[in-house]
Amino acid sequence: MKNQHFALSAGAILLGAFLYSAMSFSELAAVLTPVIVHELGHIVTLRLYGLRIRRFSADLRGLCMEYSGVCTPLAHAVSALAGPAAGLAYAFAASYFGRRSGNEVLTLSSGVSLLLSLFNLLPVLPLDGGRVFAIAADEVLGGRRGDRLTKTVGLVLSTALLMAGTWLMWQGKGTALALAAIWLLAAQPDNAALVKRRELL
Repeated sequence: MKNQHFALSAGAILLGAFLYSAMSFSELAAVLTPVIVHELGHIVTLRLYGLRIRRFSADLRGLCMEYSGVCTPLAHAVSALAGPAAGLAYAFAASYFGRRSGNEVLTLSSGVSLLLSLFNLLPVLPLDGGRVFAIAADEVLGGRRGDRLTKTVGLVLSTALLMAGTWLMWQGKGTALALAAIWLLAAQPDNAALVKRRELL
């Protein structure tokens, strides 16, 4: 299993089957395109820094890539930010061309990409913003104190999002934020040091 270059968990397969059955082809394309653009941002930047992508995996955390190689903390941080940056660029481009052409799929895809990118910039592991925060905390405070700060910020922000999401759900404004917060709380890593420079969502 460790030698596989791509792995799918049972949860990812079930989630994919649900999305396939619940969405039309155009809606599915509007969701998947921003995900692909996001991952390409990571891939291109990692390759530019000479880092090696060892494995892709898809589970309930999302699509994740493991990489290896020696580079500076700044390079790790830039590689993490490249995904949301690519997503934001795509969001603005899709919005522009969607409005000009009246293409509703592009407009929907733009909104999905914008939300995905902004969510990934939150300073909470395992999100890209969390990895950047963890790297900065490690550089400023040192490994142990930096990891402790990263975990604390992650738990506090995830809990705050859950409270806000619960309030929105109580007001009848949807469950998306509450579900995202629950996912973040469940995805908190036991050891921030093991993931902050080796995996990207």
